[in-house]
Amino acid sequence: MTSKPRIPRKRAKRHVETDQFDAFTRRILRAYARRVAAGDVEALAPLAALSAEVDAVVRLAVAGLRRNPYSYSWDEIARRLGVSKQAAQQRYGDKSDRHALDSRLLESGLSVSVATLAQVFADHHPGSPAASRCPDCGYPYPDKVLDCPTNATVRPLLLRRRGEDRDAVARLTPDQLADLHKPTTARLTRAAVRQAASPTPDPNRQSALPLFNLSGKDPAQ
Repeated sequence: MTSKPRIPRKRAKRHVETDQFDAFTRRILRAYARRVAAGDVEALAPLAALSAEVDAVVRLAVAGLRRNPYSYSWDEIARRLGVSKQAAQQRYGDKSDRHALDSRLLESGLSVSVATLAQVFADHHPGSPAASRCPDCGYPYPDKVLDCPTNATVRPLLLRRRGEDRDAVARLTPDQLADLHKPTTARLTRAAVRQAASPTPDPNRQSALPLFNLSGKDPAQ
């Protein structure tokens, strides 16, 4: 009597919750850090390089959440990340999003108030000591640049119109006020920002805000 060949049973697919993935990943990273700390100095650079990998996979996750059938808004994504809408859009959006001006400027156009200019300038100010990215929109500062495209636009406008609303300007911190009144540095910064924000101009793409430009002049004039 011959026995029937044994047919292996398929293992039931195990469903792993997202929080379990999160906990597992954190344990792996901590274990990796302990191995490096135990004297493996050559592994320090690959460990540090993981931050770029994490940033890349977060971009992929955000891109998936933005697409159908989920279609999460930038507001919803920003709330989960604990940042502003502009910061989320600039850091994780496509190239057309990353150098967009602050939405408050887009909405106000030529009617923008000094109070709005001052608030936008304060929100996008790099701080002291200066951060490596704009604290509001996430713009990565290139060498010798301390303005994101938004503040490179706002700075000359606010400087020229500061007398219209002295109370609003007075709400800036001493560091922000001092930085606002550095015309030489501002000109150098704006020139560098123009080059960094638009390295390869697209002839088919219109400017996001024709009412403003980085020179601070109103096109209507």
